[in-house]
Amino acid sequence: MAARPHVDPCPYDRCDGSGIVIDWEANETYRCRCWPERVARRRARRLSREIPRKFRNLSFDREPIPSIERAAPWQVRAVRDYCERIDEMLDQGRGMWFLGSPGTGKSHLAYLISQHALAANRSVAIYTGPRLLDEIRRTYSDEEAGSTLDLIDRLTSVELLHIEDLAVARPTDWVLEQLYNIINGRYENQKSIIFTCDLTGDEEEPGEIRPDDLARHITARNFSRLMEMCGDPIPLMGPDHRRTEVR
Repeated sequence: MAARPHVDPCPYDRCDGSGIVIDWEANETYRCRCWPERVARRRARRLSREIPRKFRNLSFDREPIPSIERAAPWQVRAVRDYCERIDEMLDQGRGMWFLGSPGTGKSHLAYLISQHALAANRSVAIYTGPRLLDEIRRTYSDEEAGSTLDLIDRLTSVELLHIEDLAVARPTDWVLEQLYNIINGRYENQKSIIFTCDLTGDEEEPGEIRPDDLARHITARNFSRLMEMCGDPIPLMGPDHRRTEVR
């Protein structure tokens, strides 16, 4: 006898895990409150959700997070508050973004959020900026009609989209068009996005945080939507911890 496939229990205790509620007295069925979440998770299975080995099993009480907190206390408190209210934040479509110098902990804090979202059984997609664009490019050679639109649809409907190094890609017209499709789709559907960005000024003022540099890089319309979704950036400045560890 075949084993019954694993079914996630209903988080609202209203259905048997199928997403369908049966009202025996009224002799009718209807979709449970958990149905949209189950659909989102099924669609997200074809997206990248793998947390890299270096960022697995992160904890606020385990290094390197305590060291990051000593250097950036209010920034880590903001992430802790987001993680403690992960369901509320994702239900509201609230995001967060990290801006600053390389090697200051931006990725660690962003992956902490993704880790908490996955632990809360929410659908998550995780990409670097270049890999995200490569995934879209691949669909152009797919013989299946509508594969590009299907990928964009899944990227805009997953409950949390995590993008590392958003500003890495060279902003060609094609890149900006794809970013707009994703960002605007998530903006209209009130879906959360978190991302990291290394844009921190220029050669004359390399240490100055300049959020407007990102606006020039990805266009004002994309930046405006991200600001409404994510608020002001979480700044992380200081020495490159990677180089310090090597020394």
